[in-house]
Formats: sequence, C-alpha cells, structure tokens
Amino acid sequence: MAAETLFQSRPSGHLLVASKAISDETRIRILHILSFGAFSVNEVVEILGMGQSRISRHLKILTEAGLISSRREGSLVYSFLPEEDESDLKFPLELTKLLLSYKEDLPSRERDQKMVHQILENRERKSKSFFDGVAESWEKLQEETLHPKLYRSWILQELPLCENILDLGCGPGGLIPFLLNKSKHVIGVDNSSKMIENASSHYGKNPSVSLIQTPMEHLPLATHSCDAVVASMVMHHISHPPTVLEEVARVLKPGGVLCIVDLAKHNAEFMRDNFADLWLGFEPELFESWLSNAGFRVGSMNEIQTESSFKILTIKATKE
Repeated sequence: MAAETLFQSRPSGHLLVASKAISDETRIRILHILSFGAFSVNEVVEILGMGQSRISRHLKILTEAGLISSRREGSLVYSFLPEEDESDLKFPLELTKLLLSYKEDLPSRERDQKMVHQILENRERKSKSFFDGVAESWEKLQEETLHPKLYRSWILQELPLCENILDLGCGPGGLIPFLLNKSKHVIGVDNSSKMIENASSHYGKNPSVSLIQTPMEHLPLATHSCDAVVASMVMHHISHPPTVLEEVARVLKPGGVLCIVDLAKHNAEFMRDNFADLWLGFEPELFESWLSNAGFRVGSMNEIQTESSFKILTIKATKE
C-alpha cells in the first residue's frame, strides 16, 4: 500500500492514537491473532499465556484506536477485526492491513498461529462431539425448539428448479427429500460423521444424493459446480461464518442462489450449552456485510416469529 494512500485516508486525530496502539508487541500479536477470526477474551488469554487483566487492557487500547471491534454473545465478549464497511475510521483499518501484509515478520508468529489452530480445533472437536451424540434425535430436537416447517416452506419457495443443490450442514438429511423436488441432484455436507451416517441410512442408495463428511470451510467441490446452496440453521454453529460464505461463493455458479435460515439475535445462553451454538443468533446487518464482502447481492431479508421465544432470520442472496 502506498504511503500517500495510507495518510490521505486518515481521519483527523486517529493517526497518533492508532500508531501508538501498535507500538506494543503484544498488541501487534493480538491483531495477528484476530486476523484468523473472532476470539473471546479467555481465548486470547490462552493463546498468549498472559493474565486476563493485562489482555483486557490491550484489547481496550486497540478498540479505542479503532483497530478492533467487539460483540457480546450472552455472557461472552468476542474481539475481531472490523470490516471496511463497519467503520468510518479508514486509517486504522488500512494500518492493520499494512501491518498484516508483513505477517511473516511478526513477533511470535509461529507460536501464536499454533495456539490459534488449537483453539479452532477445540471448537470443531466440541461441535463434532455434540452433533455425533444427537444425530439420532436431531430432527425431534429441532421440531421442539425451532419449528422447521416454518422455514422449510420458505426455502422451497425461494429455490429455483436446477441441476445441483448443496445442503450445507445437512445433518441427518431432514431437508433432502424436499430439495429433491427442486433439483436433480442434492449434495449434503456435514462435519459430523454420525450425521452423515444417519443421512446415508436413508439416502445412501439414492443416485440423486451425494453425502460428504467435511469441514464446511473447505468444501471438496469444484468451483462453480452448484446452482443453489441452502444453509439451514448451520451458521450459528460455525466459528467464522465469513470464511464459509467465501467458500460457498466459490462453488456457486454466477447468478446462483443462496438461501440462509438462522436464528435472529437472542440472549438465550442455554443454547450455547444445550445445542453447541457458537453464535447466539445474528443481526441482519452483520450477514448483509459478510455477504457483500463474499460477492453476493442480498435480495430479501426477513424475520419469522416462531411459537417459542426465537425469531428466525431468512436471507436470499445471489452470487454476483
């Protein structure tokens, strides 16, 4: 990045504050850590091996400088690097980009990356363990809590007739028979081996259905191989949704349709413990930002009130 571009974009008064904020090695390390996604205070403490009060002070300085943002998920607070359209403070964002462009030279890079991957692997392991344990009863659990009939009808209404539909986080396959009414071929992917086994017991012999156990951040599918993608009640289980949305954009054909159904923002802490939720729902604006950055155009975004206290967010987007 050219120096003149960096300095021309600075808001008055933020150059000094942001520059002072990155003058500390620990704060540089924190910025590098957050380049992998959002992390709670306790997770940053674990990665860096420092006291919580010390880490909290560094996070406060970075936040006040406009270099990082935070969000509350129930009792937990997660810190993350803001997107360009989430802040008016362009200089801090560009300063972070410039700094991370030299990440090979950052202090303690290899050690911190190893610890970050351990945290992410632990999240993935807990999620897989939970879903392996509830694979047999998952459809019943959903019916009792989330009332899938409400949003499955919306999904079918929005999907086009096509050749290939990807069911992201397919679970035991509850949505697959409905998707077969819209597509000649349905690809179901899930990170839980038990979920895939359960789905295979119903659809494994159906030549119109392919089932794959895989992390959703790394789909074993060809670029532009899908006409449509459905992400039904899966994003709140994903550690870093923007990465998955970028992967979805890769496998979707230009003009392809993405239908997302998820929980609207809530404060039901028990969902984290009882259902392995990493996100307590989403603000519509957050999804809109992620989708735009991944190359999608949002066509519709609505909320559906369920019989329980939860609201369901429905989003239809098109790959540009």
